[in-house]
Amino acid sequence: MSAFYLILALVFSLVIAIFAIANTEPVTVNYIFGREDVSLVILILGSAFAGALVMGLISLFRSIRTALAFRQARQERTALQRQISELEEEKVFLQAELNKALSVHEEDEGDEEETARIDPEPGQAEPGDAEADEEPS
Repeated sequence: MSAFYLILALVFSLVIAIFAIANTEPVTVNYIFGREDVSLVILILGSAFAGALVMGLISLFRSIRTALAFRQARQERTALQRQISELEEEKVFLQAELNKALSVHEEDEGDEEETARIDPEPGQAEPGDAEADEEPS
């Protein structure tokens, strides 16, 4: 694509040069502080050069602004990626803590059920106990 723009610029420059060479008469240019007789070729080429210089400076300014915005976006992306990795590490840690807490809770419930099965409260018989099934006479 840049080759296309280069060819287009060269063709445009050639057209300006041909136009300037075809107009060689001297003209009077009025400045703020005076007047000057100048060849029209010089005036045309000078105006084209000044226009190209202004457009080049505008393009340079936009390129610098774009590069700075790109740099800032890259820094923000890096910071966000760092934050994501920190949050993922915290997630893994919290999941491990949750699993640990759940396993301790399940062990405590299992111990309570075993204790209730092994040591029934006084005056209560376990289900299926032969003595408790008989009625007193």
